[in-house]
This record gives sequence, structure tokens and C-alpha cells, in this order.
Amino acid sequence: MKIRYHHIFNCILIVLFFIIALGCSASTKPNTPYSGSYPTTFNNLTNHNPLLAQEFGKIPEIQDGISEKDAMALKRICVYYNQNQKDFDSAFERMYDVGYPNLRKFCSPLQAFYWLALDDKLKQIDISKYSLKSLLNEAWYKSGFGYDGTGRWDDFSDVTERLNSPRLVDFYVSRNFTYKKIRLRSLDDYKDPYIFFSKKQGDCWLYTTFCLYCLKKAGYQAHAITVYHGNSTRPNHVTCFYVDKDGKEYIMDSSLPAYVHGTGIYEKTAYLDIYPYYGKGYLSE
Repeated sequence: MKIRYHHIFNCILIVLFFIIALGCSASTKPNTPYSGSYPTTFNNLTNHNPLLAQEFGKIPEIQDGISEKDAMALKRICVYYNQNQKDFDSAFERMYDVGYPNLRKFCSPLQAFYWLALDDKLKQIDISKYSLKSLLNEAWYKSGFGYDGTGRWDDFSDVTERLNSPRLVDFYVSRNFTYKKIRLRSLDDYKDPYIFFSKKQGDCWLYTTFCLYCLKKAGYQAHAITVYHGNSTRPNHVTCFYVDKDGKEYIMDSSLPAYVHGTGIYEKTAYLDIYPYYGKGYLSE
């Protein structure tokens, strides 16, 4: 009887292990919009653009309740919206389209805009000439990630949830990490995205590992591939393959050896014309 119970217990542990493993690798799901009270000035925005109001209710700063600072930021946004309604609505359509709306926890460009409102810097954005890059340069990068004293870029889970589209991943990775050959204890360490996040430097394995983690978390089909880089006669470079929302296949290579065109995102065919394909997976697989 003891053996039987021991066997059952082991089976339960195995099942729990797979449930946890699946949960860790699964993509996210949208936050439920905050259902508490908003500043009365927010009603006009809600009436004119309910989807925009709903997406504001999903961002983390609103999820835990509206503080005095949040209320002030929302009031600034409402004033800005009333003054630029047509352009704001048009810009929001482009913000909303970044990532998978049915999978991401929140709209990251909208959170970036919200940060500008919190910092009373909305005037730095010309919404009539909106571009994702200009918004991120103002709200995310500034003088560099993690140097503005807010702690917005300190938490691994928060950051990887925010990087919920290929363009967001590429923007962050290409500006925040340095290509450098480093020695880790095991092959498993080279596949640990947190190591790259914490060290802020690494080689192509770590770049690929981190990008894959973010893309899969955001709901994208992605995997590592190995290519021939430079004039090498042997496979010597690992990078990230993914399928975008348009169904097309792309390569994300934001590491220094390939990052020479202002973006780390390439159409797969164009990339492999330069760096010939060797196989799926990492070099040792």
C-alpha cells in the first residue's frame, strides 16, 4: 500500500511539473480593465473612444488603483486628447496594432505615452507626426534604460511583459545590451534569458535566448537558428527566427555583429542571403 501511495505521489509531482513548465512558457493574456472610479474628466475620452479608455485601464499603473499622480496624468491626457482628438485617435490605432491585442497584457506604446503624462512631458510629442520610435525615444530610452530613477526597467517580469512585439524587443535589446563573449557555467545558462537581462552583455546565444523568450511570451511563433556568419566555413552564429502577424517570416538579430542597418529585424530571405542557413536550433544541438 505504501508503494502504491508513493507511486501516486510521484505521478502527481510529474503532472504538477508539466503544468508549471507549460505555464512558464505560455504567452500572456490581456489584463482586465480597471473597474474603479476614474477622474470625471476621463468621461469625455471614454465617450469618444471607448477602446482607448479601455486600454488605459489595462496598463499596470492603473491596475492597482488610481493614485493622485495617476489622476493628474489622466487629466493631462484628457486635455491633450481634447486638443488633438483626430490625431490622437489616428495615433492610437497604430499603438493598438503593436503586438497581439488578444494576448498581450497591455498596450506598451500607450503605457509609454502615459509615462510622458506622469512626467508632465506630453508637449515633447507631436501626436500629428506620431511614430513608435519617436515615442519610445522620449518615454523609454532618454539617456538610457534604467537611469531615470523610476525603477521601471528593474524587474525582469515587468520588462518582458512590456516587450510584447518584435519592434519593441528589438528597440530595447539593441540599445540596452552589449555584445561580448562571456563564459558561463553551462549550456543551460546560455539559454537563461534572466542572465542576459541581469548582465546586460553577452554573445549571440544570449541575445537569441532573450529575444525568443520575449517573443514567445508575446504569442509569436519563434525559434533559434544557426547560420554561417562572415567568411566562416563552419556554422558560427545563432539568431532568432519568428513569424510576424502578417504571416511573413523574419529574422531578429540585434547583436552587434549583424546590427548594421539601424534595425535588427530582417525579412528571412534577405537575411539568409547574407548569412547562409545551417539548421534549426543552437550551435551544439
